[in-house]
Amino acid sequence: MNDTYVVWLILDNEGNLFEVVVGPKSYYKTEFPGAKTPSRPEFLSEAEYEDTLRRISGLKHIGALKKRHGTAIWSALGAFSTDCFEEAFVDRIVGDAPADLQDGVQSVGRFDLYFFEDIAGSPKQVRTEPNSMVCLGNAWYYLPPEDVKRIHLGKWQTLHVAGPNLYVNGCTRTTTLYDADGFTIEEPANEMIVVDEPYTVQELVGQVHLGESPLEGVNVEVRRQGSKKVLRTKTTGAGAFRFPGVPEGRYKFKVTKDGFKSLSGTILVNRHAGKGSLSFELPVGT
Repeated sequence: MNDTYVVWLILDNEGNLFEVVVGPKSYYKTEFPGAKTPSRPEFLSEAEYEDTLRRISGLKHIGALKKRHGTAIWSALGAFSTDCFEEAFVDRIVGDAPADLQDGVQSVGRFDLYFFEDIAGSPKQVRTEPNSMVCLGNAWYYLPPEDVKRIHLGKWQTLHVAGPNLYVNGCTRTTTLYDADGFTIEEPANEMIVVDEPYTVQELVGQVHLGESPLEGVNVEVRRQGSKKVLRTKTTGAGAFRFPGVPEGRYKFKVTKDGFKSLSGTILVNRHAGKGSLSFELPVGT
C-alpha cells in the first residue's frame, strides 16, 4: 500500500476475493521481521482510509455506504467500530489502549473488510444491535438487517453473510442444531466417523456404548432414502434404542451425543437378513 502499510487479499478455494486485511508492517512480525516498532501508534488518516477502500472496490465492488460507524466497542483485540456498505462490512481497529480514544476521535490503525458470500450452516444465535449478525459454528457473521426475520435458528440453511467477525465473543446455542440431512449437531461439534460399509439388519434395533459401558441419552436418528422425514430416539439407561415397524429400505443414520464424536453411515433393513442387532461404539470427543 505504501512504505508503512500492507494490504492482504484473502481468496476462497475458488479464487474469489472474500476478505481484505489492512495494517502496518510492524503489526505483522512474522511476515516483516525487519519492520521497526514505531515509538507511537500508527494510524491511517481518514483520507487514506477512504482511498484504500476505493482501491479495494476497484478489485471488487463494495457498494455505497449504508451505515456509518458508531461508538467504538472494546474487544480482546482492541477497540473497533464498523462501517456497513452495500456489498461488504468493514471492522475498523481504532485503539489498542483506552488512551487511544480519549479525545473521542476514531483513528483507524488497521481494518478488516468482509465481502458478502453465501455460507451454509445451522444458526445458533442472532443479534440486531449495533449491527445485524448471525452466529454459525462459533463465529459471528454480519448480515443485511432485512434478512434477520428469515433466520430459522437450528435449521440448516444457506445465508448471505459477511465475516467472520474476529472481535465479537463466541455465541451460545439457544436451540437444537440440525445439519443438512436434518440430523442433530452435537455440541461442541466434534469429528464425524463415517462408516463405509453399510449395516444389514432385519429391524432397526441396537445399542450404543463406550467400551463395555452403555451410553444413555444418545441421539439416534435415521432417514429412509427418498424421504425427508427424520426418525429420532434416545438411548435408554442400558444404551438401547429401537425404531419399531419401519419398512424395508436403505436408511442413512447419525449417532450423536454432546461431548462425543458423531457416527454416520448407512443401514439396509431387509426382513430376510440374518438375526442380529446394531452395535455402535461412540468415542469421546477431542
